[in-house]
Amino acid sequence: MNGISMIDRLQFFKPEDEVAALQLIEVLEQISRLKETLLAACRAAETLSSADSKIAAEKVFILETIDGAEKAIQKVKENLQEAAEKNTFRSDKLEHWLQQQSCLREIKPWLNFSGAALEEERLILGPLFSLYTHLKSSIRTSVTLPDGTVKKSTPSVANFAVKNTSDPELRTLFFNALSACFATNSSMFCDILNAVAGAHLLRASRLGMSTLDYALVIEGLDRKSFEAMRSAFPKKLSEIRECLRFAAPYINQGTNRPESPTIPVALLGSALPHLEGPESLKTFDGTLKEITEAVEPYFPEFRDFIEICRQGHWLETHNYSAGSGGAWCVEVPYDKAVAIYVDYQPNINRSFETAHILGDAFFRYSISDLPMQERRLSETRYELIGRLFEELLLRRLVQEASSPQEKAAVLWHGLRRIMINLVEIPFRFKLAEEIFKARKNGYLSVEDINKLTRKCWSDCYGNTVEGVDQYMWARKPHFYNVYNADSPHHDFQYTAGYLSANKMLKKLREIRSEDIPRICRSVLLDNATLTFEEVFSKNFNTDIRTEQFWTNAIEESLHPLRDIRPYVGELDRSQS
Repeated sequence: MNGISMIDRLQFFKPEDEVAALQLIEVLEQISRLKETLLAACRAAETLSSADSKIAAEKVFILETIDGAEKAIQKVKENLQEAAEKNTFRSDKLEHWLQQQSCLREIKPWLNFSGAALEEERLILGPLFSLYTHLKSSIRTSVTLPDGTVKKSTPSVANFAVKNTSDPELRTLFFNALSACFATNSSMFCDILNAVAGAHLLRASRLGMSTLDYALVIEGLDRKSFEAMRSAFPKKLSEIRECLRFAAPYINQGTNRPESPTIPVALLGSALPHLEGPESLKTFDGTLKEITEAVEPYFPEFRDFIEICRQGHWLETHNYSAGSGGAWCVEVPYDKAVAIYVDYQPNINRSFETAHILGDAFFRYSISDLPMQERRLSETRYELIGRLFEELLLRRLVQEASSPQEKAAVLWHGLRRIMINLVEIPFRFKLAEEIFKARKNGYLSVEDINKLTRKCWSDCYGNTVEGVDQYMWARKPHFYNVYNADSPHHDFQYTAGYLSANKMLKKLREIRSEDIPRICRSVLLDNATLTFEEVFSKNFNTDIRTEQFWTNAIEESLHPLRDIRPYVGELDRSQS
């Protein structure tokens, strides 16, 4: 924090030669790294002890110090700009730096806001995100288990049970308890959602943009590319829904509706209790070995990265989230390292989440030498590499399966990933867009939001699911942008990353194996500096602004549905 505050003493210094100018630029770079490192430390501290009020107070102090330095930082940048305009001295490096500064205002449109506007929105959005988190952690779900015991827990713990429980009865009990809990408290979440949506509409309107256009600028994703992806979905929706129709009879085994052609909403995306994944995934070390073997032919440096994480104690697997699950990583720029937190559980779902977060972390580590101001990072970029690691793990596990039952278990998880990335997340995006659209006309009641939920659910799921996840808008923090305060959307990035990763693998199959590591290395660096369109045009000579790109990507991503059909006997619980 002393290093950040030092900028106050430099704001009145006017550089008179190239050496002085480059020293100032280096100071700004180190301050950027210090800022991100302090914020990373805040997040880690909150993970370790979220109930410690002292940590919250320290975080406020750190944020105030960072915010207080912004005016001085801006003055130093103006002094550098002035030196260049007056031709006080000649410096190609300074000119390059100033060009990067100009690009930043396109990449980060909020930099065009006045300081007062930024402060106003920080004062509004920051507390709203905190309020949502605190409210959600303060309420309790109550589940009466089959043996008669009553289990009370936070919604996060109950949601973890839904995601990781394959027993149909238990999953239904936890899902119903979650829905009842959020229905009871829906008016409070409704108020917060109205405020969050209103704040994002205000911020976007100041730039003369829609919330979607604003989100796409942040992502570095062209509107043409997005519309091409969106237009590909209706043409492939029937094939996507076939995953749900195919899964229904197997999910309904052991329920009181075994012959139903639809999936109960509580069991949507459920694992099958009689299918066990590979033995190697039952330990963290085993999972780590499988992930390394899967990605090493594409990213040879990954093995060394894991060793660095182990030696530096950057990889944390203790269950600090009290059983609520979670995996996240954050760059620690001043140490050129990445801190990784994984609440590992011995099941196939958590193994894939581990692969995802390690891909994300490896990407961040790979660009650690890149100057902060040259980075064009966004959720879509992280999702591309995270989903790519998941897909590589899936394909390795299928190839190396020791039995038909093991192969069926892996491919079934592949079906679950399709349901999430190509149905649930498009539903969430569609609902978020409808909420923004309706919010422009005034306050939305709980019933208003519920009506929008039912409409969007029908549009996406059709007649494949029995029931509606009516209070997903209250349960999912993505609607409140808890994970990304700048962007109005935290949804389409998953789908774009998932489809792009599948398309990337398809293109890599067309390349000589000895060239693959070089191209993958290029993708990592380009993914941090170029537009998303340029990443694919440069490395694969393909245009993501075309509908054909996304249509082919959807076809490629549906491979688990094609590959699992020879193993339907393994899906039948009675035969197993």
